[in-house]
Amino acid sequence: MNFGKCVVGLVCCVGLMGACGPAMEGEALEDTGEETSLTPANKKPRSTEADPTADLEPGRVYQQTLVGDLGGVVASPAATYPTTCSASNQWRTTCGSGSSRDISYVWKVPETGSYTFSTSGSAFDTVMEIRNYKATSEVMGCNDDVGSSLQSRINLSGLVKGVTLLITIEGYEGECGAARLNITKR
Repeated sequence: MNFGKCVVGLVCCVGLMGACGPAMEGEALEDTGEETSLTPANKKPRSTEADPTADLEPGRVYQQTLVGDLGGVVASPAATYPTTCSASNQWRTTCGSGSSRDISYVWKVPETGSYTFSTSGSAFDTVMEIRNYKATSEVMGCNDDVGSSLQSRINLSGLVKGVTLLITIEGYEGECGAARLNITKR
């Protein structure tokens, strides 16, 4: 009897570990500097494909769109992603589009102050939104285009050390491609 319970428990644990285990080959969860074998940037998602986000709860952070935890890195670039064309569409930004595939990063404010976040160097027309990671309904900033550029930039002042942000990058009107995130302290 106890042996049967152990076997059932073991099978459940193995099943759960497989569902939450490491990324599949070709999936990039953080910027490791290595190229991945994702869909080429010039290949648009087919409309006949099943929408992988159909049953997702809005505003909740899922692994498939959360591509990396950047810690408190401040750099240009802070992260690059080979192509957003193979990502899902989880977030609806408040300043444009909302219907494009998106990627998100978690970033923790390393030092109290003002920071600039930009997508300069990305290979497509970007929309970027920053939310409070612990309360994703709180939008801290959103930008579609900076001046005549098709890139995005958000300036946030008075960020407190230790606050965690969710930075989402998507394409305008379905555009996708190689994404670059820059974070600088002002």
